[in-house]
Amino acid sequence: MTHKLINLFLFIFLANTAFSQASVGTRKIAPFKMQLTNGQQYTSAQLAKGPVVLIYFSPDCDHCQDFTKDLIKNYAVVANKQVIMVTFQAMDMLKPFVTQYNLNKYLNFKVGTEGTSYIVQHYYQIRSFPYIAIYDKSGNLVKTYEGEQPHAEIFKTLKAI
Repeated sequence: MTHKLINLFLFIFLANTAFSQASVGTRKIAPFKMQLTNGQQYTSAQLAKGPVVLIYFSPDCDHCQDFTKDLIKNYAVVANKQVIMVTFQAMDMLKPFVTQYNLNKYLNFKVGTEGTSYIVQHYYQIRSFPYIAIYDKSGNLVKTYEGEQPHAEIFKTLKAI
């Protein structure tokens, strides 16, 4: 009986791993809808062709704040990419974050809240922040990062697309 359970768990693990690997390169960006800090709505349908970096974060998350600081310092890696920063937090938490990091000055950045729809969070099955999904110029998923990750590794991936 134990042998059958081990085989079952091994099968589930391998099937899950195979499915996860198959989705990289083919999975399209989440069908997001968010409200920007200026009150305008912005959706995935409004994205221009080209590489996209989707960052799901929380303004009060230390790892998210650290990544945002480092991203701004290394702006050259995203200067030619659309950067979509989405949170579920309310606008009163988001606006100070945008102001603190002066994100409105970067024309390729769109920062907003999806509110309590959790569309993006459910689409990617996000469990920790920040969650970063990197898409190539054809709109195919290249790589995802979840939680605290080495920034240099993320920037290396960004440079490659």
